[in-house]
Amino acid sequence: MGMNIFALFAANAVILAVTALAFFAAWLGQRHARYWLSWIVANLLLAASMLCVLFLPDDRGGPLIVVANTLLVLGMGFRWRAAREFGRRPGLLAVVLAPALFTASLYAVPTIVGHWQRLVIVNGVMMLLSAAVCYEFFRDRQDRLPSRYGLVAAYGILALGFSIRLGQGLVLNSDITGYLPEDAMLLAGVFAGLFHTTASGAFALSLAYERSAIGLREAALRDPLTGLHNRRAFEDALRRHLAEGGDFAIVILDIDHFKVVNDRYGHMAGDAALRACAETIVGTLRASDLVARIGGEEFAAILPRISAADALEVIGRVREAVAARDIVGHGAAFRITISGGVAHSSSGLDHMDKLMKAADAGLYRAKTAGRNRIEQAAA
Repeated sequence: MGMNIFALFAANAVILAVTALAFFAAWLGQRHARYWLSWIVANLLLAASMLCVLFLPDDRGGPLIVVANTLLVLGMGFRWRAAREFGRRPGLLAVVLAPALFTASLYAVPTIVGHWQRLVIVNGVMMLLSAAVCYEFFRDRQDRLPSRYGLVAAYGILALGFSIRLGQGLVLNSDITGYLPEDAMLLAGVFAGLFHTTASGAFALSLAYERSAIGLREAALRDPLTGLHNRRAFEDALRRHLAEGGDFAIVILDIDHFKVVNDRYGHMAGDAALRACAETIVGTLRASDLVARIGGEEFAAILPRISAADALEVIGRVREAVAARDIVGHGAAFRITISGGVAHSSSGLDHMDKLMKAADAGLYRAKTAGRNRIEQAAA
């Protein structure tokens, strides 16, 4: 093996092993994330494949080429599994093992499958697996994480490299006399593999970091009890709606006599009431409506692209749904009611504080009028 190709294979093996250690360190901090384990296994298998290639005999044959290609395919199969798990989809072990077993079986029938056929088939399998991993990262692009595109490029380039190698085998076919013909195409392919190895490891780590950072920011904008947006998120969204203009309504809802619920049934039952109320509000409103818990027993919602009359009708249905829901938990069974105030952007209220005060005034009127009712802000 030429010095250039030997050095590239060795560099690939070292980078894969070091990246596996980085993945292991990441897993230590995120033991719930199974994809780290799949990435670790994948990298160790691929590194072992590179090491096998380094010690191939001069004719590039023998059992080591079988082990090298089988480990190569198996390692890429675990890369596919890691990509699936990162996307929160199952990565079936049978799907991972099948291509590797098929690759190993090619060498069991030497009189039927020749050198060039094996070259074509192995590169074809690797091309498909690389393209499958590329697709797994591409399909979740709606999260707009920059590193995702780096992974798509890394696996796309790898798939292209294997497709070129496959094409070479189809063109030369019987002229190929070795299991791993050492030529300019191999040198280019291993160099592309080095780029892929470096890029895929770096971008995998940065993608996981980006998603964790978004998760932390999202958690900071969520109420831990109900899972709804919190007051900060609600006010940020309200400012955006005011800046964008258009018709929208805001509503402030408050559970009636919530202190009585806590005193009579206990705070655990009170928490169950808050969760039930949140679920009912979200389940009754549209998917485009933003719902938040902005206080102890106080909720708020933004209803975009809706008239004042329709907003009042929709929130009336929310009130009815909450009143009709049976809450069972912690040894208690009871119902709750809510009161609310609705303010609409068309009423000339062009500032967040003005809208909030108007909705609060509607809520106050609903409370003083007997509760379990919705009032619209005065024009």
